[in-house]
Amino acid sequence: MKKALLSFAVGAGGCFLVLSGYWWASAQYLQKQADTMPLGCQTHYTSRVVNGWPWYAQLDTQNMRMVCTPLLAARSSAFQIIYAATRVTANTAFWRPFFVHVRLVSPMVMETLHNAQEGEETPVVLRMEGDPIELDLPLSRRAAGHAVFQTPFLHVLFPVGASHMGDMVLQNVRGKAFWNMQATQEQSTASIFVKAQRWGITGWQTVLEDVQAAVAIPGPTTNVRESIFPSNGAAAWPDVLVQRFTARWRDLNLKMTGQVRGGELLHPTGDFWLSVANWQPFLENLRREGTLSAQEAAGMATMLARVTREQPDNLQMPLMLRNGTMQLGTLPVSALQPVFQAARHAAQETGAQVGRARAN
Repeated sequence: MKKALLSFAVGAGGCFLVLSGYWWASAQYLQKQADTMPLGCQTHYTSRVVNGWPWYAQLDTQNMRMVCTPLLAARSSAFQIIYAATRVTANTAFWRPFFVHVRLVSPMVMETLHNAQEGEETPVVLRMEGDPIELDLPLSRRAAGHAVFQTPFLHVLFPVGASHMGDMVLQNVRGKAFWNMQATQEQSTASIFVKAQRWGITGWQTVLEDVQAAVAIPGPTTNVRESIFPSNGAAAWPDVLVQRFTARWRDLNLKMTGQVRGGELLHPTGDFWLSVANWQPFLENLRREGTLSAQEAAGMATMLARVTREQPDNLQMPLMLRNGTMQLGTLPVSALQPVFQAARHAAQETGAQVGRARAN
């Protein structure tokens, strides 16, 4: 009996020492990675502690603020990117030996700072609220790799005038981000694939469902960096390929491809093709709900039938992004906002009538 207890104590002590050694090595690794910032970046925080002993090592940073000054800017203070989060945690565990799990706790803010020496105001680019964003990053920093991210709920708030569609509300978001710092001219420096169960557009009072998007930034890293941070002038968009964007709005299946071709951060320029399938039943639903009169629905159906003569079930429309404004031909897409709102109100009224009929 004593021998068995002694063996158990020795085994437990050995496991304890191994776990403690792994925890110590992981804690040192996390602290070293947190202190190793990219060139031109500095991090500030109110507190940083390591906990989780002995099962996992977790670096917990409160009120983190990262300030990055691109090296290609005309002056050291000409342009800065600032990211701030209420809390950031990073942990490693022996059951997940090749990845670091990072949690970004909202609210989070991304800002750009232009010409600080002239005292210009700092414009806030994005503010994010909602559930924490969970990321799985590779344990070692490599020239090429990928990260997995997800969050149940995210509310993205834009500054006034930055988005004609208003704020965004995303539910059940997940995806992968890829990078290749040694990309050639035929490859992509970065790409991202994302899925969201619902995408609410508050300015239009409408919701897209089953959203999927695949986006890539082509070309070598040096070219991309020079296009984003030119030696003179404001920061700009690089070339961005929208390889695929699909969503469902009520009975309509939407698909879009295209390219962003530069422009300042808040005023991008690009060209896209929007494909709309199953549009005939949609018009009939709008007529039945009263959003369109019978005459309006018939006239619109005749016009669209002429446009889609070669592919009757598939309506294709060119979209232009000019100076930050999305246009359908010369018509700003924001002008269609009443259509989305009317369709939403009609759907709500139809649902309410069905509910009352069932109740009676």
